[in-house]
Amino acid sequence: MSNLFVVGNGFDLDHELETSYNHFRKYLLANYPEIKMDELIVPNERHLPDGGVEYDDEEVLSMLFYLINMAEQNEEKWSDIETALGNLDFSEAFDWFDDILDKDGDVDMWKTAYRNEDMASQLVIPTTKIQNFFWEWVNSISIHSVSPKKDFIKLLKDEDQFLSFNYTETLEIVYDVSLVDICHIHGKQYEEIFFGHGNKEDYYDKYMQSHIGSQDGLSKIDEQLKKKTEKALEENLDFFKSIRGANITNIYSYGFSFNEVDAIYFMEICKSINTENVTWYFNDFDKFNVEKYMEYLKCCGFKGVFKTFHISE
Repeated sequence: MSNLFVVGNGFDLDHELETSYNHFRKYLLANYPEIKMDELIVPNERHLPDGGVEYDDEEVLSMLFYLINMAEQNEEKWSDIETALGNLDFSEAFDWFDDILDKDGDVDMWKTAYRNEDMASQLVIPTTKIQNFFWEWVNSISIHSVSPKKDFIKLLKDEDQFLSFNYTETLEIVYDVSLVDICHIHGKQYEEIFFGHGNKEDYYDKYMQSHIGSQDGLSKIDEQLKKKTEKALEENLDFFKSIRGANITNIYSYGFSFNEVDAIYFMEICKSINTENVTWYFNDFDKFNVEKYMEYLKCCGFKGVFKTFHISE
């Protein structure tokens, strides 16, 4: 008999690591002090001799801060930047322009579409640079001063498996868990990471109706900022195959919020093992969300029972 641990960002936060989305925000403000967020700034592109383009980081981040703050409806804190990235509103960038009229005084749709297409294309690279900044921040996080929690150590067995949604190596370094027993489903520090939104809605027609010509560029942004969960699953199928024969009887979720975008992994867990005789333990720190998590897992195919566990030290 063995355990499967599902570890989320709350696990690192419980170890006093600064890994929240708002810590990411503070990191950017500390390292790029010229960020302005009181108005929408569209970064100017500079053409390079090799044909490429570059942008000023402060201008890029000023635009991103404005857009994310609007999506989060909060100018002082980021709670869920990944969800916000699926709801960015670029309307203001197009509303700056007056209508282009033809000789009869009517709106010239062709010229308007061409102008909007140009504007949308200018937004693609600066907006998707958020992924570069996020990767930069992730790699700045140090865990070497973290102390292990005795209550968590008591739960661990040699045969345990770990599905980590964290980019840090807290399990490996702090708890000496073998790399072969851990699946960093969204990648880890200094390697490729999966970061983005889970919004599956197609806004192509909406973009075309609101600002004709913008639809291709804005849809490209939506697609590039989407979290590649199918790719993440495909690259880690060996882990899900390995838990089939692991005789797992208990699953512990620690510091993990069950979001719709991650359902693909829990469906795979429920396909990989017979969950009828499995107990799923939720950390009682998140006790007010347990009922919601139970329904989530049932929809993913979980057929076992639910209990809670406690970590105090």
